Amino acid sequence: MPMARDAAETRRRILASALTAFAEDGFAGARVAAIADAASSNQRMIYAYFDSKEGLFEAVANDVIERMHAEVPFTPEDLPAYALALFDYAMSHPEVVRFQARRTLEGQPATARELELYAEKLEAVAAAQAAGALRGDDEPVALMVRTLGAVSSWVQAPAGLRPSLTGIDLRERIREDVTAIVEPAVRVRGAVD
Repeated sequence: MPMARDAAETRRRILASALTAFAEDGFAGARVAAIADAASSNQRMIYAYFDSKEGLFEAVANDVIERMHAEVPFTPEDLPAYALALFDYAMSHPEVVRFQARRTLEGQPATARELELYAEKLEAVAAAQAAGALRGDDEPVALMVRTLGAVSSWVQAPAGLRPSLTGIDLRERIREDVTAIVEPAVRVRGAVD
C-alpha cells in the first residue's frame, strides 16, 4: 500500500507544480524539467504518469475543473448563489483563475471531461427554464456565459480600477448582476417603440 500512496502523492505534487507553471508561463513557456524539480520528482515520472507535456496540461485542466465542480455546488435554479460560490472559489484559488485565463488567451481547447460537465450544467439550466425558475427567453448557454462573465469581470478587473473597488461589496454586486441576468424580464425581443 505505501507504493500506491507514494504514487498518488507524487502525481498530486506534479499536478500542483504544473498548475503553477502553466498559470505563470502558459503552455509554451512552462518547462517540464522545472515542473519536475518543483514537484521533487523527475521528468521520467512526469512522462510515466502523463505521457507528454500535452497530457500533463490536459490532466491539470481536468483536475482544475473536477475540483471546482466538487467544491462549487451548481444551483441552476439559483444562479446568483452559484455565481457567489464561484466568486469565493476564484478569490481563494488565484492560481486557477490565472490558469483558466492563460488557457483562454492561448486558445487551448476544452477537455472531453470539461465539455461533459458543462453539457450537464446547460441541461440543468434548460430544465430550470422549463420549470419556470429561470427566464426562458434566453438560450441556456447565454445565461451561463453571462453568469460566468459577471463573476470574471469582477475577479479580473483591470489593475487601474482595483484601487477604486475599495468599499464596494463585490459579493453583493455580483448577486445584483447575476440576478439581473437570470430574472424573468419584461422584455420583448424585436419590439418596436
